[in-house]
Amino acid sequence: MRRTTIFRSKLLPAFAALVLIQGVARAQDSTQVAQGRTHVVQPGETLWSLAEQYLGDPLLWPAIYQLNTLVVEDPHWIFPGEELRLVPLDSSMVTPGAQVVAPVAEVPADTSAAAPPVAVAPADSMQAVERPVAPAVSAAELPPPPPPPGVGAATVFTPPKQVAAAGVSGTGGNRGLRALSRSDFYAAGFLTENDRLPWADVVAAIGKPAAGLANIASARIFESVEIRTPLAATYQVGDTLLVAQLAREIPRWGRVVVPAGLARVRESAGRRVVADVVVQYARVVSGDVAMPIEPFRDPGSVFPTPIENGMSATIIDVRDLHPLPGERNIVFVDRGREDGLTPGDVFEVLRPNPPEASPDAPMQQVAVLQVVHVRQRSASAALIQISGLGVKAGAPVRLIRKMPS
Repeated sequence: MRRTTIFRSKLLPAFAALVLIQGVARAQDSTQVAQGRTHVVQPGETLWSLAEQYLGDPLLWPAIYQLNTLVVEDPHWIFPGEELRLVPLDSSMVTPGAQVVAPVAEVPADTSAAAPPVAVAPADSMQAVERPVAPAVSAAELPPPPPPPGVGAATVFTPPKQVAAAGVSGTGGNRGLRALSRSDFYAAGFLTENDRLPWADVVAAIGKPAAGLANIASARIFESVEIRTPLAATYQVGDTLLVAQLAREIPRWGRVVVPAGLARVRESAGRRVVADVVVQYARVVSGDVAMPIEPFRDPGSVFPTPIENGMSATIIDVRDLHPLPGERNIVFVDRGREDGLTPGDVFEVLRPNPPEASPDAPMQQVAVLQVVHVRQRSASAALIQISGLGVKAGAPVRLIRKMPS
Protein backbone atom coordinates (compact mmCIF):
# COMPACT_ATOMS: atom_id res chain seq x y z
CA MET A 1 0.00 0.00 0.00
CA ARG A 2 1.40 3.42 -0.92
CA ARG A 3 2.16 5.81 1.87
CA THR A 4 0.49 9.21 1.99
CA THR A 5 2.80 12.16 2.45
CA ILE A 6 1.32 15.09 4.38
CA PHE A 7 2.67 18.64 4.28
CA ARG A 8 3.07 20.35 7.63
CA SER A 9 4.79 23.48 6.36
CA LYS A 10 2.59 26.42 5.33
CA LEU A 11 5.40 28.00 3.35
CA LEU A 12 6.05 25.35 0.69
CA PRO A 13 2.47 24.95 -0.63
CA ALA A 14 2.17 28.74 -0.91
CA PHE A 15 5.50 28.94 -2.68
CA ALA A 16 4.49 26.17 -5.04
CA ALA A 17 1.35 28.16 -5.89
CA LEU A 18 3.46 31.25 -6.60
CA VAL A 19 5.89 29.36 -8.83
CA LEU A 20 3.12 27.68 -10.78
CA ILE A 21 1.18 30.92 -11.24
CA GLN A 22 4.36 32.56 -12.54
CA GLY A 23 5.00 29.55 -14.76
CA VAL A 24 1.48 29.82 -16.19
CA ALA A 25 2.06 33.48 -16.96
CA ARG A 26 5.27 32.66 -18.84
CA ALA A 27 3.68 29.82 -20.80
CA GLN A 28 0.34 31.41 -21.72
CA ASP A 29 1.45 32.05 -25.27
CA SER A 30 2.15 28.35 -25.82
CA THR A 31 -1.05 27.27 -24.01
CA GLN A 32 0.92 24.48 -22.35
CA VAL A 33 -0.74 25.01 -18.98
CA ALA A 34 -4.37 25.66 -18.15
CA GLN A 35 -6.04 25.79 -14.77
CA GLY A 36 -7.31 22.37 -13.75
CA ARG A 37 -4.89 20.57 -16.10
CA THR A 38 -3.41 17.24 -15.09
CA HIS A 39 -0.78 15.08 -16.72
CA VAL A 40 -0.52 11.29 -16.95
CA VAL A 41 3.10 10.16 -16.64
CA GLN A 42 4.47 8.45 -19.74
CA PRO A 43 7.54 6.16 -20.00
CA GLY A 44 10.77 8.15 -19.91
CA GLU A 45 9.30 11.22 -18.21
CA THR A 46 10.63 12.78 -15.00
CA LEU A 47 9.69 15.68 -12.75
CA TRP A 48 12.54 17.55 -14.45
CA SER A 49 11.09 17.04 -17.93
CA LEU A 50 7.55 17.91 -16.83
CA ALA A 51 8.77 21.14 -15.20
CA GLU A 52 10.58 22.05 -18.41
CA GLN A 53 7.52 21.21 -20.52
CA TYR A 54 4.92 23.04 -18.44
CA LEU A 55 6.88 25.67 -16.52
CA GLY A 56 9.69 26.35 -18.95
CA ASP A 57 12.44 25.45 -16.46
CA PRO A 58 13.46 21.94 -15.29
CA LEU A 59 14.76 23.32 -11.96
CA LEU A 60 11.18 24.20 -10.97
CA TRP A 61 10.36 20.49 -10.49
CA PRO A 62 9.77 20.96 -6.71
CA ALA A 63 6.70 23.07 -7.52
CA ILE A 64 5.01 20.11 -9.27
CA TYR A 65 6.16 17.70 -6.55
CA GLN A 66 4.63 19.87 -3.80
CA LEU A 67 1.21 19.58 -5.47
CA ASN A 68 1.35 15.79 -5.81
CA THR A 69 2.50 14.36 -2.50
CA LEU A 70 -0.71 12.30 -2.39
CA VAL A 71 0.52 10.56 -5.56
CA VAL A 72 4.31 10.82 -5.60
CA GLU A 73 5.79 8.99 -2.66
CA ASP A 74 9.39 9.96 -3.45
CA PRO A 75 10.31 12.69 -5.99
CA HIS A 76 13.07 10.47 -7.36
CA TRP A 77 10.53 7.91 -8.59
CA ILE A 78 7.56 8.62 -10.84
CA PHE A 79 5.78 5.86 -12.72
CA PRO A 80 3.87 5.57 -15.99
CA GLY A 81 0.14 5.93 -15.40
CA GLU A 82 0.40 8.26 -12.39
CA GLU A 83 -1.80 11.34 -12.77
CA LEU A 84 -0.05 14.52 -11.64
CA ARG A 85 -1.70 17.84 -10.95
CA LEU A 86 -0.08 20.92 -12.49
CA VAL A 87 -1.95 23.68 -10.63
CA PRO A 88 -3.06 24.08 -6.98
CA LEU A 89 -6.19 22.37 -5.75
CA ASP A 90 -9.56 23.90 -6.61
CA SER A 91 -11.36 25.18 -3.53
CA SER A 92 -14.24 22.82 -4.39
CA MET A 93 -11.97 19.91 -3.52
CA VAL A 94 -11.35 21.07 0.05
CA THR A 95 -13.33 19.54 2.87
CA PRO A 96 -16.22 21.81 3.99
CA GLY A 97 -15.16 24.07 6.81
CA ALA A 98 -11.45 23.90 5.95
CA GLN A 99 -9.64 27.22 5.66
CA VAL A 100 -8.44 28.17 2.19
CA VAL A 101 -5.32 30.25 1.68
CA ALA A 102 -5.75 33.14 -0.72
CA PRO A 103 -3.70 33.01 -3.92
CA VAL A 104 -0.27 34.57 -3.63
CA ALA A 105 -0.73 36.52 -6.84
CA GLU A 106 -3.72 38.23 -8.43
CA VAL A 107 -5.51 35.93 -10.86
CA PRO A 108 -8.36 37.35 -12.98
CA ALA A 109 -11.67 35.89 -11.92
CA ASP A 110 -13.33 33.59 -14.42
CA THR A 111 -16.71 32.07 -13.74
CA SER A 112 -16.54 29.60 -16.62
CA ALA A 113 -16.27 25.90 -15.83
CA ALA A 114 -12.98 25.69 -17.70
CA ALA A 115 -11.13 28.10 -15.39
CA PRO A 116 -11.86 27.53 -11.67
CA PRO A 117 -10.30 29.94 -9.15
CA VAL A 118 -6.81 29.03 -7.94
CA ALA A 119 -6.62 28.21 -4.24
CA VAL A 120 -4.35 26.20 -2.00
CA ALA A 121 -5.36 24.21 1.05
CA PRO A 122 -3.14 25.02 4.05
CA ALA A 123 -0.82 22.39 5.43
CA ASP A 124 -2.95 21.59 8.46
CA SER A 125 -6.08 21.03 6.36
CA MET A 126 -4.37 18.66 3.95
CA GLN A 127 -5.07 15.79 6.32
CA ALA A 128 -8.76 16.17 5.57
CA VAL A 129 -8.40 16.41 1.81
CA GLU A 130 -9.21 13.32 -0.20
CA ARG A 131 -7.16 12.41 -3.25
CA PRO A 132 -8.26 15.04 -5.80
CA VAL A 133 -10.34 14.03 -8.78
CA ALA A 134 -9.14 15.34 -12.10
CA PRO A 135 -11.50 17.93 -13.65
CA ALA A 136 -13.37 16.95 -16.77
CA VAL A 137 -11.48 17.51 -20.00
CA SER A 138 -12.30 16.70 -23.58
CA ALA A 139 -10.93 13.55 -25.18
CA ALA A 140 -8.66 15.68 -27.38
CA GLU A 141 -6.94 17.11 -24.29
CA LEU A 142 -6.16 13.77 -22.71
CA PRO A 143 -2.59 12.49 -23.11
CA PRO A 144 -2.06 9.06 -24.69
CA PRO A 145 -2.86 6.22 -22.30
CA PRO A 146 0.11 4.67 -20.47
CA PRO A 147 1.41 1.33 -21.73
CA PRO A 148 0.14 -1.80 -19.98
CA PRO A 149 2.33 -3.21 -17.19
CA GLY A 150 5.62 -4.58 -18.47
CA VAL A 151 5.38 -2.79 -21.83
CA GLY A 152 7.51 0.17 -22.88
CA ALA A 153 10.76 1.62 -21.67
CA ALA A 154 11.44 2.29 -18.01
CA THR A 155 11.18 5.88 -16.81
CA VAL A 156 14.41 7.69 -16.02
CA PHE A 157 13.60 7.39 -12.33
CA THR A 158 12.43 3.76 -12.37
CA PRO A 159 13.81 2.04 -9.26
CA PRO A 160 16.36 -0.73 -9.82
CA LYS A 161 13.87 -3.45 -8.86
CA GLN A 162 11.69 -2.52 -11.83
CA VAL A 163 14.42 -2.57 -14.47
CA ALA A 164 15.39 -5.69 -16.46
CA ALA A 165 16.04 -8.86 -14.55
CA ALA A 166 19.55 -10.12 -15.27
CA GLY A 167 22.51 -9.21 -13.06
CA VAL A 168 24.95 -6.37 -13.76
CA SER A 169 28.08 -8.00 -15.10
CA GLY A 170 30.18 -8.05 -18.19
CA THR A 171 27.48 -9.97 -20.10
CA GLY A 172 24.37 -9.50 -17.96
CA GLY A 173 21.31 -7.29 -18.29
CA ASN A 174 20.47 -3.88 -16.89
CA ARG A 175 19.41 -4.67 -13.32
CA GLY A 176 20.59 -1.92 -11.00
CA LEU A 177 21.16 0.48 -13.89
CA ARG A 178 19.14 3.52 -14.72
CA ALA A 179 19.64 6.20 -17.32
CA LEU A 180 21.83 9.01 -16.04
CA SER A 181 19.87 12.02 -14.72
CA ARG A 182 20.72 15.65 -14.01
CA SER A 183 20.39 14.93 -10.31
CA ASP A 184 23.01 12.16 -10.53
CA PHE A 185 25.35 14.45 -12.46
CA TYR A 186 25.15 17.56 -10.28
CA ALA A 187 24.94 15.80 -6.90
CA ALA A 188 27.99 13.59 -7.44
CA GLY A 189 30.84 16.00 -6.73
CA PHE A 190 34.33 15.65 -8.17
CA LEU A 191 38.04 16.17 -7.61
CA THR A 192 39.54 19.55 -8.54
CA GLU A 193 42.63 17.84 -10.01
CA ASN A 194 44.61 20.81 -8.63
CA ASP A 195 42.96 23.14 -11.16
CA ARG A 196 42.28 26.75 -10.13
CA LEU A 197 38.51 26.83 -10.58
CA PRO A 198 36.58 30.16 -10.63
CA TRP A 199 34.96 29.76 -7.24
CA ALA A 200 32.74 32.48 -5.81
CA ASP A 201 32.19 32.78 -2.05
CA VAL A 202 28.84 32.19 -0.31
CA VAL A 203 28.80 35.09 2.16
CA ALA A 204 25.52 34.71 4.05
CA ALA A 205 21.97 33.47 3.99
CA ILE A 206 19.65 36.37 3.20
CA GLY A 207 17.52 37.48 6.17
CA LYS A 208 18.87 34.85 8.57
CA PRO A 209 21.17 35.64 11.50
CA ALA A 210 24.38 33.70 11.96
CA ALA A 211 24.12 30.83 14.44
CA GLY A 212 26.70 30.13 17.12
CA LEU A 213 30.27 31.29 17.56
CA ALA A 214 31.30 30.12 14.10
CA ASN A 215 29.29 32.97 12.53
CA ILE A 216 27.70 30.56 10.05
CA ALA A 217 24.25 31.07 8.54
CA SER A 218 22.51 28.31 6.59
CA ALA A 219 19.86 28.40 3.87
CA ARG A 220 17.37 25.74 2.89
CA ILE A 221 15.62 25.15 -0.41
CA PHE A 222 13.67 28.21 -1.68
CA GLU A 223 15.70 30.51 0.59
CA SER A 224 18.32 32.96 -0.69
CA VAL A 225 22.05 33.40 -0.26
CA GLU A 226 24.42 36.28 -0.93
CA ILE A 227 27.42 35.42 -3.08
CA ARG A 228 30.58 37.38 -3.81
CA THR A 229 31.94 36.63 -7.25
CA PRO A 230 35.65 36.35 -8.10
CA LEU A 231 37.38 39.29 -9.77
CA ALA A 232 36.57 39.78 -13.46
CA ALA A 233 33.66 37.28 -13.25
CA THR A 234 30.19 38.35 -14.36
CA TYR A 235 27.01 36.55 -13.30
CA GLN A 236 23.69 37.35 -14.91
CA VAL A 237 20.15 37.00 -13.63
CA GLY A 238 18.96 33.48 -14.45
CA ASP A 239 22.38 31.83 -14.24
CA THR A 240 22.43 28.57 -12.30
CA LEU A 241 25.27 27.98 -9.85
CA LEU A 242 26.62 24.87 -8.18
CA VAL A 243 27.00 25.52 -4.44
CA ALA A 244 29.50 23.19 -2.80
CA GLN A 245 31.85 22.56 0.08
CA LEU A 246 35.57 22.22 -0.55
CA ALA A 247 36.35 19.21 1.63
CA ARG A 248 39.65 17.45 2.32
CA GLU A 249 42.61 17.43 -0.06
CA ILE A 250 43.84 14.23 -1.67
CA PRO A 251 47.53 14.34 -2.65
CA ARG A 252 48.04 14.66 -6.42
CA TRP A 253 44.27 14.98 -7.00
CA GLY A 254 43.32 18.23 -5.29
CA ARG A 255 40.31 19.04 -3.15
CA VAL A 256 37.14 16.98 -2.84
CA VAL A 257 34.13 18.98 -4.03
CA VAL A 258 30.92 18.00 -2.19
CA PRO A 259 27.80 19.63 -3.73
CA ALA A 260 25.33 21.31 -1.39
CA GLY A 261 22.79 22.41 -3.97
CA LEU A 262 21.96 24.50 -7.03
CA ALA A 263 21.10 28.20 -6.82
CA ARG A 264 19.50 30.48 -9.40
CA VAL A 265 20.75 34.11 -9.64
CA ARG A 266 17.98 36.68 -9.18
CA GLU A 267 20.00 39.83 -8.45
CA SER A 268 23.43 40.81 -9.74
CA ALA A 269 25.16 44.10 -8.92
CA GLY A 270 28.91 44.15 -9.44
CA ARG A 271 30.49 41.42 -7.36
CA ARG A 272 27.38 41.06 -5.14
CA VAL A 273 24.94 38.37 -6.27
CA VAL A 274 21.75 37.12 -4.64
CA ALA A 275 20.69 33.61 -5.62
CA ASP A 276 17.75 31.39 -4.64
CA VAL A 277 18.43 27.79 -3.61
CA VAL A 278 16.37 25.69 -6.05
CA VAL A 279 17.86 22.24 -5.41
CA GLN A 280 19.41 21.08 -2.14
CA TYR A 281 21.70 18.10 -1.50
CA ALA A 282 23.13 19.20 1.88
CA ARG A 283 23.23 22.28 4.10
CA VAL A 284 23.97 25.46 2.17
CA VAL A 285 26.03 27.60 4.55
CA SER A 286 28.16 30.71 4.54
CA GLY A 287 31.69 29.63 3.76
CA ASP A 288 30.58 27.39 0.88
CA VAL A 289 31.74 28.15 -2.65
CA ALA A 290 29.84 28.48 -5.91
CA MET A 291 30.47 28.50 -9.65
CA PRO A 292 28.35 28.25 -12.82
CA ILE A 293 27.16 24.71 -13.46
CA GLU A 294 28.59 22.53 -16.19
CA PRO A 295 26.22 21.69 -19.05
CA PHE A 296 24.56 18.31 -18.71
CA ARG A 297 24.15 16.21 -21.83
CA ASP A 298 21.07 14.09 -21.28
CA PRO A 299 21.63 10.59 -22.72
CA GLY A 300 17.92 9.85 -22.61
CA SER A 301 17.03 6.22 -21.99
CA VAL A 302 20.30 4.86 -23.43
CA PHE A 303 22.03 2.17 -21.35
CA PRO A 304 25.69 1.08 -21.53
CA THR A 305 26.40 -2.14 -23.39
CA PRO A 306 28.65 -4.99 -22.14
CA ILE A 307 32.26 -5.07 -23.34
CA GLU A 308 35.13 -7.52 -23.00
CA ASN A 309 38.61 -6.72 -21.71
CA GLY A 310 37.70 -3.21 -20.59
CA MET A 311 40.26 -0.74 -19.27
CA SER A 312 41.65 -1.20 -15.78
CA ALA A 313 41.67 1.57 -13.18
CA THR A 314 42.04 2.14 -9.44
CA ILE A 315 39.82 3.71 -6.81
CA ILE A 316 41.43 6.96 -5.68
CA ASP A 317 39.21 7.32 -2.61
CA VAL A 318 35.61 7.54 -1.48
CA ARG A 319 34.00 10.98 -1.47
CA ASP A 320 32.55 10.69 2.04
CA LEU A 321 34.57 8.80 4.62
CA HIS A 322 32.29 5.93 5.73
CA PRO A 323 33.44 2.81 7.59
CA LEU A 324 31.47 0.77 5.03
CA PRO A 325 30.42 2.58 1.84
CA GLY A 326 26.82 1.86 0.79
CA GLU A 327 24.79 2.04 -2.38
CA ARG A 328 24.71 5.44 -4.12
CA ASN A 329 27.84 6.54 -2.25
CA ILE A 330 30.35 8.21 -4.54
CA VAL A 331 33.90 6.99 -5.22
CA PHE A 332 36.58 8.51 -7.42
CA VAL A 333 38.53 6.49 -10.01
CA ASP A 334 41.78 7.44 -11.76
CA ARG A 335 40.43 7.45 -15.30
CA GLY A 336 38.77 10.39 -16.99
CA ARG A 337 37.89 12.18 -20.17
CA GLU A 338 41.37 11.76 -21.63
CA ASP A 339 40.91 7.97 -21.35
CA GLY A 340 37.62 8.04 -23.26
CA LEU A 341 35.44 7.66 -20.15
CA THR A 342 31.88 9.05 -20.33
CA PRO A 343 29.02 9.38 -17.82
CA GLY A 344 27.02 6.15 -17.72
CA ASP A 345 30.00 3.80 -18.12
CA VAL A 346 30.12 0.92 -15.64
CA PHE A 347 33.07 -0.53 -13.68
CA GLU A 348 33.26 -3.59 -11.48
CA VAL A 349 35.29 -3.42 -8.26
CA LEU A 350 37.58 -6.41 -7.81
CA ARG A 351 39.12 -8.01 -4.73
CA PRO A 352 42.80 -8.93 -5.29
CA ASN A 353 43.58 -12.61 -4.84
CA PRO A 354 45.68 -13.74 -1.86
CA PRO A 355 49.39 -14.43 -2.55
CA GLU A 356 48.87 -18.19 -2.45
CA ALA A 357 46.23 -18.11 -5.22
CA SER A 358 47.03 -19.26 -8.73
CA PRO A 359 48.16 -16.45 -11.08
CA ASP A 360 45.39 -17.50 -13.47
CA ALA A 361 42.64 -17.32 -10.84
CA PRO A 362 40.09 -14.59 -11.65
CA MET A 363 39.56 -11.84 -9.11
CA GLN A 364 36.21 -11.71 -7.31
CA GLN A 365 33.73 -8.92 -8.04
CA VAL A 366 32.73 -7.09 -4.83
CA ALA A 367 30.82 -4.09 -6.22
CA VAL A 368 29.62 -2.30 -9.34
CA LEU A 369 30.10 1.41 -10.07
CA GLN A 370 28.33 3.63 -12.57
CA VAL A 371 30.17 6.75 -13.71
CA VAL A 372 28.08 9.87 -13.12
CA HIS A 373 30.58 12.71 -13.62
CA VAL A 374 33.83 12.90 -15.59
CA ARG A 375 36.78 15.29 -15.45
CA GLN A 376 40.01 15.28 -17.43
CA ARG A 377 41.93 12.69 -15.39
CA SER A 378 39.38 11.35 -12.92
CA ALA A 379 35.73 10.39 -12.65
CA SER A 380 33.03 10.21 -9.98
CA ALA A 381 31.08 6.94 -9.84
CA ALA A 382 28.07 5.84 -7.79
CA LEU A 383 27.96 2.45 -6.08
CA ILE A 384 24.97 0.66 -7.58
CA GLN A 385 25.61 -2.88 -6.32
CA ILE A 386 27.66 -4.25 -3.42
CA SER A 387 28.30 -7.95 -2.89
CA GLY A 388 31.32 -7.94 -0.58
CA LEU A 389 33.95 -5.95 1.26
CA GLY A 390 36.71 -4.19 -0.59
CA VAL A 391 35.42 -0.80 -1.81
CA LYS A 392 38.31 1.37 -0.65
CA ALA A 393 41.21 3.47 -1.85
CA GLY A 394 43.58 1.44 -4.02
CA ALA A 395 41.03 -1.22 -5.00
CA PRO A 396 41.30 -2.32 -8.66
CA VAL A 397 38.35 -1.74 -10.99
CA ARG A 398 37.65 -2.84 -14.55
CA LEU A 399 35.35 -1.35 -17.19
CA ILE A 400 32.58 -3.82 -18.04
CA ARG A 401 30.02 -1.63 -19.81
CA LYS A 402 30.42 1.32 -22.18
CA MET A 403 27.95 3.97 -23.29
CA PRO A 404 27.38 4.06 -27.05
CA SER A 405 29.51 6.69 -28.75
